[in-house]
Amino acid sequence: MTYLHVALTLLVLSTFGSLIRAIIGPTVWDRLLSIGLGASKVTLAVVLVAVSIPETYLLDLAMLLSILGFLVTVLLARYIERRGLV
Repeated sequence: MTYLHVALTLLVLSTFGSLIRAIIGPTVWDRLLSIGLGASKVTLAVVLVAVSIPETYLLDLAMLLSILGFLVTVLLARYIERRGLV
């Protein structure tokens, strides 16, 4: 196995850990944090694949995923704060 396979396997396992934390997190803020963390890990996996193969569109996809992950986290935090769901 190459280092890429090992890194992607560890990223997939830790992303599932974040998903489990999002499901059982005791507070809504724990769930929100795990969603942001999962989005970052998926972005990192896309970057690793983009580096391993010579395709530039994957880096554009990674940039789009990171922007969307940030926006989703901020918008959900504002929604939770304004609705008083804490």
